Amino acid sequence: MDEYPVEVRIDYPAASSRGWAILTIIIVKFLALIPHGIVLWALSIAQGIAFLVAQVVVLFSGVYPRGLHGFVTGVLRWQTRVSAFGLSLTDKYPPFSLNVMPDYPVDVEIDYPQQSSRGWAGLTVVVAALGLFSIGRIVHYLGRKSLGNLATWLNARELILLPHLIVLVFLGIAVLVLFLIVQWVILVTARYPEGMHDFTAGFMRWSTRVQAWSYGLIDPYPPFTLDPTTRPGSRSAPQTPPPAGPSAGWGESAHLPPEPSAPDQPPQNPQPPEPGELDL
Repeated sequence: MDEYPVEVRIDYPAASSRGWAILTIIIVKFLALIPHGIVLWALSIAQGIAFLVAQVVVLFSGVYPRGLHGFVTGVLRWQTRVSAFGLSLTDKYPPFSLNVMPDYPVDVEIDYPQQSSRGWAGLTVVVAALGLFSIGRIVHYLGRKSLGNLATWLNARELILLPHLIVLVFLGIAVLVLFLIVQWVILVTARYPEGMHDFTAGFMRWSTRVQAWSYGLIDPYPPFTLDPTTRPGSRSAPQTPPPAGPSAGWGESAHLPPEPSAPDQPPQNPQPPEPGELDL
């Protein structure tokens, strides 16, 4: 599907940094992401709470609050940029920002839905309520898992996403193998092989679309594809090519509009010759 309300842009770099490749091989690069990890840990908790609150609002109004939609989308955008940097898809250090940044090589844009599904919201609220009543199980869960994943455990959409999650596990293994190989390729050539970049970027797109659906940011079920999609009406949507003009290529006929014909002139009556003007 060419159009989907989640657009994940990951630009292919003209060159990749040998320095970052060395730091990645010796695992020093990930120390640079510790500040992001701390901030995102706190933001993920707020994101989960915002998601659950939004589902209650959607249940009664059918509308995802715009502010909560923007916040949940912003955290997902931040997470995607950090993941893309960690996988060496870009060498530009990710910004500490929830906002769209056209000048950064990785971005996520999600259309705001005018209406959201009350059915999914109601199912999520019921599952969350049943989970919250199981106090002992939640305490056990929080003792073993991250608090930021609590909303995921209470999310009814996760069961419907099971086919995606199974595929993403196998794709993630392939991405990890490519990630280890590509660091040595960059070290030698200073370039990220385009085919490997496309595959890893496709994995990131797929994962981001699945997360957007799991948070109820959109209702259309995510596609099973690595390919990029465009948001309907976005600037990157394919444009219809203009019709062929006078510069049509070889073998193409240039359909030129017919030249306007001159208005019919009435025939002029010749004047009779004067006497003596005829030469015999």
